[in-house]
Amino acid sequence: MMNPYKVLDTKQGVEKGEIIQAAARAMRKKAYTAREIAIAQKALMNPISKAAHEFINFIDVKTLQGRLDISQRPEPQIKTDLEYRPVQGEGS
Repeated sequence: MMNPYKVLDTKQGVEKGEIIQAAARAMRKKAYTAREIAIAQKALMNPISKAAHEFINFIDVKTLQGRLDISQRPEPQIKTDLEYRPVQGEGS
């Protein structure tokens, strides 16, 4: 699922007129296909779909990925002192 706000290069909370203008700008830029732009425009013109996309795309994780460093995450602690306890009726 593509983020319609990225396709149209606009922010959340835009009005219908701004969506139409953003679609025209996106067509001129040719960064996305006409089909992708039309799908993004249709998604943002429908109030229910727009609300769903605003909820789904509330946080752009890709902007945070550069700040997060998970390479130095500690190794998980695995306990090896656990003993096997058979289930009742299993190999008495």
